Amino acid sequence: MISTYDFGMIGLGVMGRNFLLNVADHGFSAAGLDLDSEKAAALEAEASGKPVKGTADTATFVRMLKPPRKIMLLVPAGKAVDSVIASLLPHLEPGDLIIDGGNSYFE
Repeated sequence: MISTYDFGMIGLGVMGRNFLLNVADHGFSAAGLDLDSEKAAALEAEASGKPVKGTADTATFVRMLKPPRKIMLLVPAGKAVDSVIASLLPHLEPGDLIIDGGNSYFE
């Protein structure tokens, strides 16, 4: 798979999905990852005609992104963030960027 997308989002709930659609509306291509394949498919359906792609597979998601990769996380704070980062690390390279956009005050 060719790395063609400018920006990546992990977590395709309401905030993540709308953020990606906004990115695409402003001239950037975007890939989204959610372990719920229905959310990934819903993103693609809503983004019809825009440079947006969804997937439920971490390795595929990382391969879709242009290096250096820019990945934003919008997942529940706490252990979910740690788990997502652990699943990403084997696929990333020096220079890739992870942004945690979640709420740090989760307690």
